[in-house]
Parts: sequence; structure tokens; C-alpha cells
Amino acid sequence: MSRPRALLFWLALALPVAFFTGQALAPEASLYTQPVLLYWMGAVPKLAFGALAVLVGIFVTSRFEPDNPSRLAWWLWTAGCLGTWVGQAILAVYFATRGEIAVFPSVADPFFVAGSLALAASLFAFVRVTIRSGFTPLNATHRWVIGLGAAVLSTLLVLPVLWPVLETSAPALEKFLLLAYPALDLLMLVPALLLLRLTASLWGGRVWTVWALLAGGILCNAAGDILFSYFSGLGKTQLEALIDIAFLLGYGLFAAGVIHQRDLLAG
Repeated sequence: MSRPRALLFWLALALPVAFFTGQALAPEASLYTQPVLLYWMGAVPKLAFGALAVLVGIFVTSRFEPDNPSRLAWWLWTAGCLGTWVGQAILAVYFATRGEIAVFPSVADPFFVAGSLALAASLFAFVRVTIRSGFTPLNATHRWVIGLGAAVLSTLLVLPVLWPVLETSAPALEKFLLLAYPALDLLMLVPALLLLRLTASLWGGRVWTVWALLAGGILCNAAGDILFSYFSGLGKTQLEALIDIAFLLGYGLFAAGVIHQRDLLAG
């Protein structure tokens, strides 16, 4: 990505993030009392970055030979991004046609769940590819220790936040989804953190930058899902701006990571 395009990309991400940061700091300001503006300021960037991740992901996948294991990993990643994009698009249609902002549960949820499963599968595939490529000097024992450590750390971060959700009186399907999304994020966090450690020897390089951006997107989306589950389960809406910030950063970092991979292949 050329420098002008990179500047435009990060500016497009920074503007909506700054907008919702302002809402988090001053929610009573008149600018943040317009539901239509609030919704589209969050929805349009997420749809744009999500579409960019899918389109560039298709290009990246096509650059690998059919028998290259990286092709399957990137195919799964692109399919996961497509699933989450379709979910976001369905929510946008709900708002455009019915004026409903927070439809939950909805027909968008199967796409979000399927997308999350595909993303998790792709990350495990990336771990396998990285190990086979010889990028990492770690032996199998070290990899298992790191993986278990990442699992324990992720669990300790997620469970205390979600425990109040278990005690709510929400309908069964709603409670299931409120718990499922963070659980799926936990499933993604483990291989994402493992990938960062496996490629630590490439710190600062172009390959490591790709994994750092994708892992950063996973972390931000996990934060968004955890906050959504926590506040929705407790019926609190005053901190919705934080959820928007987390998901905007997640979608933006996903797109940035795929673009960096495209540039890496092109180079």
C-alpha cells in the first residue's frame, strides 16, 4: 500500500474511532443524540473495512497454489470475514427498513457464529503452516506450554466479565449467544497469541506485521463481544460507544492485515 493510500486508510479508521471516543467522553453532547447519525457512523466504516478484507482476502487466496496449505488458511480467513460482513449487512438492512438499531437475536447471528468459527479454523491452520515453514525455533513442548498459557490467560480475562451474564434472567437463546460470542473469541485468541509468539523471531518484519495486525483485530473484536455480552446481559447501554470503538478497530485491523499480506506477496 502506497504512503498516500496508507494515510487515507488510517484516517478513515481514525475518524469514526475519534467520533465514538467523543461519545464515550461526552455522551450528553447534542451531536450524540441523533440515533441515525450514531448508527451509520458505526455501520458504514465496519461494512467498508469488512468488504475490503473480503475482496483483498480473495486476491491473497488466489495467489497460492491449490496444494499450498496457506491457501486453505487464507480461504478460511476470507470466508470468516465474509460471514461477519453478511451479519453486519443484515443488521444494516434492519435499521434501514425498520429503524431497529439493536436486533438481538436476529437472522444475522448464524452468520456471525459461522464467520467466527471459520476465523478460528483459519488461525489454527495458520499456526500449522507457521510450524511447518520453519519460522519458529520452538520445539513441540514449548509450543504446547505457550498454547496452554495463552488459553489460561484468555480464560482468566473472559470469565470474570461474563459471570454476571450467567446470573441474568435473559431468554435461553439470548443467553446462549451472549456466552457463545466471547467463547468463540476465546477460541480465536489462543492461536492468535500463539502465532505472535511463534513468529517473534521475525519481530518488526513484514511477515510479523501481518500476524500482529490480524491478532490485534482478534483482540479488539473479542473486547467488543465481551463488552456487548456484559452490557446486554445487564441491560446497560450507556457505554455502547466503547463497543463501537472495539469493533471498528477490529474490522480496520483485519483489513490492514490482509492488505499487508497482499503487499508481501506482491513484493
